[in-house]
Amino acid sequence: MTKTFEDFSVYKKGLGLIKEINCLCCSVKGGQYNFLKDQIRRASASILLNLAEGAGKWNKKDKLNFYRMSQASANECFAAVDLFIAFQLINPAYAQTIKDKLRSIIIDLQALKMNIERRKK
Repeated sequence: MTKTFEDFSVYKKGLGLIKEINCLCCSVKGGQYNFLKDQIRRASASILLNLAEGAGKWNKKDKLNFYRMSQASANECFAAVDLFIAFQLINPAYAQTIKDKLRSIIIDLQALKMNIERRKK
């Protein structure tokens, strides 16, 4: 049976992260920070969407480009969590659990990219 992007552990971690991000955003009341909630939701979705699109590419360069964008989106989420902390919207301990999940995703994406880069074609 052929593996798909849905079988990637990083994809599964990303799905869990999106649920966590949604809970985070729902916990922040008031419209003043909607821009930040929208941004982190888009960035977290982008992690999975770029991973899935990259998995469907056959060309090494295209595949790597989408995996790089996925990793960049994870980095963006990491910075957004720091903004949630800076604006005193979430508990730093809670933020750390999200950052730990993001760090794991970033490491997995880096390993995935390195695996692709080692391929001859």
